[in-house]
Amino acid sequence: MLLAVLAFGVAILLARGSHPLIGTLLIVSALTVSALLFLPTGMLVDWLGIERVNRLLDQTSPTPLDLSDWIHFSAFAWLGLLIWLARGEVRNGRGVMLVAALGIAAEVSQWLTDGRQPKVEDAVLNVAGGMVGLLAGILLAKLWRNLTKAGERI
Repeated sequence: MLLAVLAFGVAILLARGSHPLIGTLLIVSALTVSALLFLPTGMLVDWLGIERVNRLLDQTSPTPLDLSDWIHFSAFAWLGLLIWLARGEVRNGRGVMLVAALGIAAEVSQWLTDGRQPKVEDAVLNVAGGMVGLLAGILLAKLWRNLTKAGERI
């Protein structure tokens, strides 16, 4: 229960002051990531269905990362992108620190769950994914500016 309250509180704080659509997406995404990190793996497999899990395992098997690693990396890349889009005041070093702190805190908080163990490797994947998300936000903004400038010249 404590983790659910903390996850919801963090999600609300992250979305504070953002556009309602992006804020809602950020809240839903943060809560989904929390569920992926804190709920028992067996429960998640039951929800997704073993067929989907097996398809995901097949897709990730030729890569250097396993499915769990891809989940950590992808989830935080998505959150990093949303945080960059939602919170203009953290489009700087504070945003980098925020995303890094979230990635580490998410892993450390697994000590509060049954059947989950925090791992340094997962914290690194969380932070790396978050940084990729921030970088994607920067690149998308630059692309958008270039496209709108090109449209103005036509």
